[in-house]
Amino acid sequence: MSQCSFIAGNRLLTLHLYQAAWVRHLSKDYPTLAFHANINNSFGKGSLIALLRQFSSLHSDRKQVSVGFIGYPNTGKSSIINTLRKKKVCTVAPIPGETKVWQYITLMKRIYLIDCPGIVPPSVNDTEEDILLRGVCRVENVENPEQYIPAVLRRVQPRHLERTYGIKHQEDYLDWLALLARQGGRLLKGGEADLDGVAKMVINDFLRGKIPWYTPPPKGKGKDGEEIEDGVDGREGRLGEMPRKRKLDENNEPAEKEEAESSDSQPAEDEEAEGAESDNDSIANIEVSDVESGEED
Repeated sequence: MSQCSFIAGNRLLTLHLYQAAWVRHLSKDYPTLAFHANINNSFGKGSLIALLRQFSSLHSDRKQVSVGFIGYPNTGKSSIINTLRKKKVCTVAPIPGETKVWQYITLMKRIYLIDCPGIVPPSVNDTEEDILLRGVCRVENVENPEQYIPAVLRRVQPRHLERTYGIKHQEDYLDWLALLARQGGRLLKGGEADLDGVAKMVINDFLRGKIPWYTPPPKGKGKDGEEIEDGVDGREGRLGEMPRKRKLDENNEPAEKEEAESSDSQPAEDEEAEGAESDNDSIANIEVSDVESGEED
């Protein structure tokens, strides 16, 4: 029997309205957690470890539980594992394809994590633009990268570009690239702007989260039948909280205290690896932000 959970990665650190809506939208089908992967300053680690412990308890008849981290290349799978272990056990890099083989890491006595190479689901509808902007291929190998800049500009608000690069928005994207190149001193022989090099820089900044942007969740139906972005209308509950989670947490507290007391006299059944202790960062304790999506603090 297989189980599936979604982990929304690094870009959900700032919990704004649309980001919370994404968690709520995905939670309709699978347990979903917002997660920020950082060894020293993580978010969501406690909730994810609690979920893994719960799954392990449900399958207590098994000798071990293996948890695979599956997703597109360069989406933070290895970083999540490093965060859970609180040290660097997997190699990470801001380029796709760094993980080349499966790697098994012990999280607890019965729980093992599997760092998997990135996968790209085949789709006849995917264009070269889609593949590039999902971070599937290395930007350095792309020919004529400036042709993809309009797609980046469509996804990013002009004010975020101005804040990131310190130059005004231009109607013509080639003029904008040329201005950016001259500002950074990226010139070819004869003083010509290095459009190719600057375009690759912008695409890399886009893929690595240096330029703020977001994708709104799918639209659903409101109370009166009007289209609304799913999860935005009627923000009942708390971010990423699964049904009955609060009640389960309350019921588990006495059991956890008893287990902690008994652990002094005998080894724990689920002995943890170093760094796997769950932080007090449960999603159930975080209220949804009322700040408009895309805004900076």
